[in-house]
Amino acid sequence: MPCLFSYCDNKIICEMSLTYDEKKDTLYAASALDPRFKAVPSLSAQERDDAFSRLQTEAVTAALDQQNAEGNDAGGEGAEEIGRATSPKKLKKSSTLESLLGAVYSLTVQEHEEKTPATRAEDEVRRYRMEKPAGLNDNPLNWWRSNEKEYPLLACLAKRYLCVPGTSIASERVFSTAGDITAKRSCLTPDHVNELLFLHKNLTTK
Repeated sequence: MPCLFSYCDNKIICEMSLTYDEKKDTLYAASALDPRFKAVPSLSAQERDDAFSRLQTEAVTAALDQQNAEGNDAGGEGAEEIGRATSPKKLKKSSTLESLLGAVYSLTVQEHEEKTPATRAEDEVRRYRMEKPAGLNDNPLNWWRSNEKEYPLLACLAKRYLCVPGTSIASERVFSTAGDITAKRSCLTPDHVNELLFLHKNLTTK
């Protein structure tokens, strides 16, 4: 029996290592986007920085896609905008508030509008990492729903990474004799597989 357990342990480690190596970047990103475990203490400082750097790059892509979508939506309104531009405009009445705070307000609006997608993504990642982690009993999806306006780009990535994937796992094959046989000899007929299974289960070694 010890030999059997040792074989199963080695088989599990081998299968999980292959899967983990292929998906580790996705797992790191999902952990970083979970507000409960965003510190990712199991990783080194370099691995944490790399994970958030990849998220920042993806956030820039999300911001660009959002801008393109908004541009396409606004394209149909171009004719209407041109018509409004050519129509005579009424002069706005100046006010005391505008004369006092107009310059400051204009600078603030201009600074906000001039933020590039890269700057927005960097700012969101920096503020998100500095924020206090959520409680262990908190629902991460509810947390992102409440903070979506604060981190719109990262919230978009959270919906992508923290959703439930519609997939299956091959854990049963780790313990399955049939799976082990067919993995090594994929050209076997069903009858031969049944015969090999019968011999494997009934053969006794002295």
